[in-house]
Amino acid sequence: MARFGIIGAGLMGHGIAVALARGGHQVHVHDSDPATLDSLPVRIGTALRLCGESEEASQRARSLITATPRLAEALGQAEFVIEAVPERLAVKHEVIAAVEAAVSPEVPVWSNTSVLSLTEVGSVMRHPGRLVGVHWWNPPHLIPLVELAPSAATEPELVSQAEELLGALGKTTVRLHRDVPGFIGNRLQFALLREALNLVRDNVCDAATIDTVVRSSFGLRLASVGPMENADYIGLDLTRSILTSLAPSLSTAAGPFPGLDELLGDGHRGMASGEGLLSWPPGRGEDVARRLVAGIQRNLGSGT
Repeated sequence: MARFGIIGAGLMGHGIAVALARGGHQVHVHDSDPATLDSLPVRIGTALRLCGESEEASQRARSLITATPRLAEALGQAEFVIEAVPERLAVKHEVIAAVEAAVSPEVPVWSNTSVLSLTEVGSVMRHPGRLVGVHWWNPPHLIPLVELAPSAATEPELVSQAEELLGALGKTTVRLHRDVPGFIGNRLQFALLREALNLVRDNVCDAATIDTVVRSSFGLRLASVGPMENADYIGLDLTRSILTSLAPSLSTAAGPFPGLDELLGDGHRGMASGEGLLSWPPGRGEDVARRLVAGIQRNLGSGT
């Protein structure tokens, strides 16, 4: 059993705590927002139910997770520290500086950044060699994949240590050869979103049609056959021919994104405001959450 201190009890932090506690590790979770910390037990209970844990196993996992208002107390006995705070570089720097002031130089720090350069995240550290990119996917207590990446200064043995520990939890780990913003998964999924926004901007179709096409065609294949395997499966000659025809017309936009800027300028932020690329009437958010979890569980149950 290892002792973990998690900074950030929100969407990712509470799920990471559940994944670690289910593996028998002791976890102290800290958050600077009292309301977020107060809601931690309820959210942990919901996550454990989604994992299908028995009452006995749930109680055992709950007993290993402690909501800790004081940062020093959360990190006092930690053998590993995980930062799961918002994806703003200044916030990461502030939190990591506080972590380094509270723990010895030997304690590894895992950053759950999913878009920032890990080297930039660690640029203010006194001991940057201890920083490891450990990107869990939402919801982390259900999705098996964790992406591991080094910064320019990371000690390689710490990446191997994280890989071994996560493997013992039953996680599927992939290891990046070098630091790159967005890791692998987010670069792929946001490249798809960029092209989707381009199709809407060019009046090829509307936003709802994009989702219908993805969910009812190649989205059905992706959990079973990835894009590289599919390229080989259909033949690299055909793959090259398709890319040669399509590549010149695909979006290469690096920003700004006028469609998003217009929506945001009108106060349309998506589900939270009731309007975004799509309309969000009451109940749609809950329906999406149910479908998301049910889809993940269905794919995991089928062995894909």
